[in-house]
Amino acid sequence: MIDLSPTELPSGRLMRALGAGFVASIVIATLYPLSDWKLHTGSAWAFLWQGLPRFWTWFDLLSNLFAYLLLGLLLTLGWLKRAPSATAVGVVGLFCVALSFGLEAAQSFLPGRVPSLLDWIANSFGAVVGSWIGAQLNRSDRRDRRRVIPVAERWFEQGSPAGWVMLLLWISTQLVPQRLLFATGNLRPLLQRLVNTLDLPDPPDLALLTEALWGEAAPAVWGVAIEAAVVVCAVCATGSIAFALVRGSRRRLIVLLSTAIAAFGLRSIAMQGVYGPDEAFAWLTPGAQGGLLVGTIALYGLETLSPRARATIALTLLVIGTLLVNLAPPDRYFEDALAGFSSGRLVNLQGLLRLIALAWPLIAMAWFWRRTGRSAGRSL
Repeated sequence: MIDLSPTELPSGRLMRALGAGFVASIVIATLYPLSDWKLHTGSAWAFLWQGLPRFWTWFDLLSNLFAYLLLGLLLTLGWLKRAPSATAVGVVGLFCVALSFGLEAAQSFLPGRVPSLLDWIANSFGAVVGSWIGAQLNRSDRRDRRRVIPVAERWFEQGSPAGWVMLLLWISTQLVPQRLLFATGNLRPLLQRLVNTLDLPDPPDLALLTEALWGEAAPAVWGVAIEAAVVVCAVCATGSIAFALVRGSRRRLIVLLSTAIAAFGLRSIAMQGVYGPDEAFAWLTPGAQGGLLVGTIALYGLETLSPRARATIALTLLVIGTLLVNLAPPDRYFEDALAGFSSGRLVNLQGLLRLIALAWPLIAMAWFWRRTGRSAGRSL
């Protein structure tokens, strides 16, 4: 349960910084490389009356929607915490709609970028939904500050909405194609690019190093075991966040099932983008099945523990899971499919989701670390 001590309260400055940083990230991701400006259409507003595009994918649509949902959420939590819900949704919604419209129009001046009415609609809808969620969290937070709700009457735990933000961030990362189910914090591609920039005479291939680490049987034996372990770690970590936010087994079950359904749906869309429309359930590998089974059983035991013990276990599992994600043997078939998928997509809002997937374990570790402190023992 969430502690009401001052050390547990969220930092308004941090939320505002995250919101401002996310605005800048969306601008850069949408307009990158910010060069060779020249109007490539008759008008910058032409996309408004060209109608919806004939060819689009759920993957691109949801990437835009989730990016702006997170933007609306962060701006509402950081900048309009004390505003009435309707005012917060209206102000943030209008700002994000105007921002998206301006960025879509600006893409008319960039080579290789195509403004889209569908993108603007998805961005606007995502921003409104995100601002509404943020407004509800702010209202609940203000109400809880005014009076302490008896435990028997409490649906949500009192305290910071940061846990809900982390759950939404984690759900959004499932839209990022990954070889392992629920894998986040994969630093190996970034490290490989850094190694390649050093201009070494014979730069090492990190994938070959991990293959040598596990031996010839890596794909057949270790790969399944590692994926199962990664899934167990992710299930326990996200489940521990849900346990800290909601009280009551039935209510926790609702949150866990809703999170799982959203995560599975986004992962299926991501797999379709990599392997094709007939491979929506390519993520349901033997390792994933075993990990989901063991992780579900482990959640039952975690719910019976104290908040501090649960946070300690979740923190440990996050560290282990992140290490396994980076040391897992490579899947050449997946990497070849991903290479074709990634071409041309690294400069849009999908890049933001990749960054979130990279940073999420570190954010979650910091959150759990604070809950393992001495003040975490004083729960409601």
